[in-house]
Amino acid sequence: MSQTGRFTECISAQDLRCNIVSGLTKARIIFVLILSSLGYLLAPTAPVLADTWPIKPIKIVVPFPAGGPADSLVRPLAEVLNKKHGYTVIVENKPGANAAIASQFVAKSAPDGYTFLLGSDAGLSLAPATQKTLPYDAAKDFEAVTMVAQFSQVLTVNPNFPVKTIQDLQAVASKAPNSVSYASIGFGSQSHIALETLSKALNIKMIHVPYTGAPPATTDLVAGNVQVMISTVAGPLPFIKSGKVRAIGIAGPERSKSLPNVPTFAELGMPQFESRGWFGIVAPARTSPDIIRVFSRQVWEITQSEEYTSKVIDFFGFDVAKVSPQNFKEFLIKDRTKWKELVVQMGDAINN
Repeated sequence: MSQTGRFTECISAQDLRCNIVSGLTKARIIFVLILSSLGYLLAPTAPVLADTWPIKPIKIVVPFPAGGPADSLVRPLAEVLNKKHGYTVIVENKPGANAAIASQFVAKSAPDGYTFLLGSDAGLSLAPATQKTLPYDAAKDFEAVTMVAQFSQVLTVNPNFPVKTIQDLQAVASKAPNSVSYASIGFGSQSHIALETLSKALNIKMIHVPYTGAPPATTDLVAGNVQVMISTVAGPLPFIKSGKVRAIGIAGPERSKSLPNVPTFAELGMPQFESRGWFGIVAPARTSPDIIRVFSRQVWEITQSEEYTSKVIDFFGFDVAKVSPQNFKEFLIKDRTKWKELVVQMGDAINN
């Protein structure tokens, strides 16, 4: 039959209807049918993957020690995911190297939707800005899932240290440079950069003592082995309430709901000083977009719920996440740029 003829073919499709095809040779028709059938077979693959996932436990890796602020967020989240969706979420702590150990582990994990990282500015923004070499690429090795929470840090001191205000700290540290020591959760961490920034603003010099995470740093603050610390509210909160640690100021735009009597730095006369961070979930690069879509929606719904907000976010001094899953990838890009620029400005104070 010529190309200009008419060729009628009964094609067995979903509706079993006959289609009239004109202007094509039979060979071309067969070619089109093959492509169509391939598309038909391949199209459902991604949705089916999301529909059947998960078939085994999901692991969320935390780059900080057990019992720290990150744990206070992710373990209640895992519990609700387990109860609400009927599957198992395991939390595994892999602290050290300013989140690099956990970040590398997840970056090298199979992108099968069963390993996630509770990331933060520490490993995904600060580490790339402060370390010349990393065993992972923060910009290329992860897929953004969703933000979990944001936070403002709190400046604290040992109660036996004769400091109750920012002015007191400036006076004591100015009298004897390098006589005051401060704890951080690691070299190049946000707490490290925050206290170096504060020292620069106050024109004082303090000794930096890095730890592997908030729990050991807080323990030494309580014991008086270090005098000053800045961290999330969650870590020192029970010690602040029991009087074993004194809170000086909140490094954010608003007072903490957990510490309503502690003023902000703006109220203390330093409106330019802020130290804020975030926690969020990322997956290994090339993880199925459908799995990310499903998991991000599930996590976002929980972290935005009234119950999680009151029992976790407010209770431990965090802020409700304001960056949606759809905007989380863009946020990560901007956050890396922000910290890179700040580290460059700080120069030797951070890099030495």
